Amino acid sequence: MDSWILSNGVTVGICAYNEGMNIGELLNNILKEQELPAESEVLVVCSGCTDNTVEVVQEYAEKDPRVHAFVENVRKGKASAINQILSNAKCDIILFVSADTLPNKGCFPRLLSKLRIPNTGIVCGNPVPINSSDSLVGRLVQLLWSFHDHVFKQLNDAGLARHATEIFCIRKGIVDKIPAETVNDDAYIALTAKKKGWLIKYETESRVSICGPQTFPDYFKQRRRVLFGHHQVKKTTGESPQHLIYLLPLYPIQVMKLLRWLFMKYDLPTLIAFISIELGLNTAAMADSILRKPHTKWSVSSSTKNLPKS
Repeated sequence: MDSWILSNGVTVGICAYNEGMNIGELLNNILKEQELPAESEVLVVCSGCTDNTVEVVQEYAEKDPRVHAFVENVRKGKASAINQILSNAKCDIILFVSADTLPNKGCFPRLLSKLRIPNTGIVCGNPVPINSSDSLVGRLVQLLWSFHDHVFKQLNDAGLARHATEIFCIRKGIVDKIPAETVNDDAYIALTAKKKGWLIKYETESRVSICGPQTFPDYFKQRRRVLFGHHQVKKTTGESPQHLIYLLPLYPIQVMKLLRWLFMKYDLPTLIAFISIELGLNTAAMADSILRKPHTKWSVSSSTKNLPKS
């Protein structure tokens, strides 16, 4: 790993709400498999947890001085947890990873090394769903993230990426605080960096396993929240997030190539279901935005918490 990273260390930030099933496995992965520099720290914000998340994190903190638990007795939303990490980080690089993911071996070093590219402010990893394609909802999840990966590769190669993912690293100071009501923190942070002239890079080999929704109610709930977040970020920053509806007028040629790839790769019934659901949920998200429906403290999609144990 590069000497500047080894000397300064990395702040790993994790936002956790009722992640007792996964947080121990994630911390074990980070501390033992990700080659963290000696001066690094792992900050875990436990927000309003009613399960054993706090106890698990504190147990790790007692064994490893790099781990620090920040406990919010009342759930305030992810933006509040993000701001806790931004304000308490001691290292020059902050690496955010979602509590319900599991990075592959070497994920962190790959992300961090790419941050050495000139003018790069953020480097994002590649979320890979473990969902089976045996069911329609499983195929929708696979399609969604495969499409996300393909979009990011295209925009990365063109220097046009404007989003972050479930795992990304950022230079400290690019963003000091995000608005308390922010739903899509990754999109807000990335667009803020982009407006300041920083590049957002994508490292497809830095993979993190995720579990997408396994039921339609959870799928609808999660996608509606995410789509609401895109509308919110557009209003807040004045910039378009990395979403097809916003990208089409900006980069029509790239979008048409992406759509062509999509229709060549997936069967027609799955595509029809995907497009119909996205249109319907986007309409609902737009209504939520107009009516100012709060999504800051969202209802958890419980079927997304079933990650395999390593």
